[in-house]
Amino acid sequence: MHKHGHIGLSLAVAAPIAIIFGYFFGPQWATLTLIFSFITSRVPDFDHRTELIAHRGFTHTIWFAIIISLAGALIITQISTIAGTGPENAGITLSNITNLLPTFAMTFTGFMIGFISHLIGDIITEAYDYTVNPFWPVSNVAYTLSWTKADSKVWNWGLLLLGIFSTGITFITIFIW
Repeated sequence: MHKHGHIGLSLAVAAPIAIIFGYFFGPQWATLTLIFSFITSRVPDFDHRTELIAHRGFTHTIWFAIIISLAGALIITQISTIAGTGPENAGITLSNITNLLPTFAMTFTGFMIGFISHLIGDIITEAYDYTVNPFWPVSNVAYTLSWTKADSKVWNWGLLLLGIFSTGITFITIFIW
């Protein structure tokens, strides 16, 4: 799957969760969930930029997704802590993490959605001899559904349009209704 297909799929998958977060925690969380999933929807394909990592290798595993999502959630939580009411909130302490647990959980979820949707996108495509081993090295089971070619304009643009539509529905639901 190409860039716009991955982006669209991540927005489409994130939209229902963004609506739930927006309803219970505020519209800013709907927006942030979409942004975080958008950001990470392309991260696994950074393996194209280096010869040290095989394409659809470690960057296409659930473990990589967890590591990067944890790091991102910790950074966002720390920024939220620093942006709190005063210097007593600075630093990651047990009390600050407990107070900011919803921030951490929702941020982590947003990042994970982008990663998981990327893996799903690669699993549904047939791309040369590439498969996805999302649980490597714990399991070496490869997944591919081969529903479409990775360069399919219909699937890539269709998913992008679905993502845009889903994002629009999310904003209408959260900000207008």
